[in-house]
Amino acid sequence: MGNPKILDLDKLIPEQRIVRIAGEEIDVSKIPSRVTMEVAQKADILRSGSDESFPIMIDMIVKILKQSKPDVTRDWIIDNTSMDQLIALIEFVLEPLNKKVEEMQGKQGKNVQNPNQ
Repeated sequence: MGNPKILDLDKLIPEQRIVRIAGEEIDVSKIPSRVTMEVAQKADILRSGSDESFPIMIDMIVKILKQSKPDVTRDWIIDNTSMDQLIALIEFVLEPLNKKVEEMQGKQGKNVQNPNQ
């Protein structure tokens, strides 16, 4: 018998990404799968720009920030950021997720154009 094939997911460590808010440094490197799946489920609402999309987005950001700073709340974020800072925070935190979605869409596009690739 040969050696077993092992997938060590602990080695898949994302690049460290830190957000500084109100003097606090918060690690936003890891986006939990649960949040990623929730973003995917609510993608149409989030893209719509409707009245309900912004609160949903803030809730997603809170879930990500809680990984590093459990006492973060929606009110804490809103009270400690200006609107420009809040938008920059959302863009920064979701940047890796957006890149991954673009990569996946690119691969799907390639497979549709030439299924043999």
